[in-house]
Amino acid sequence: MSTITEILDRLSGIAVLKERLAETNRNVDRSLTWLLDHEKRLIRLEARTELTPPAPPRPARLTRK
Repeated sequence: MSTITEILDRLSGIAVLKERLAETNRNVDRSLTWLLDHEKRLIRLEARTELTPPAPPRPARLTRK
């Protein structure tokens, strides 16, 4: 009987590990989706700044006394 109990304990431990692994996998997938979205946004921002010419420098203003 102790052998069967030991086997069942090990199997239940494996089930817990499988559930943790599945949860971790879901978290990683969600993080990868966020990371891809941020990467796309950065690429769009970089493309905009390359297309926009830099603003000419403004002349210095004199202060009133």
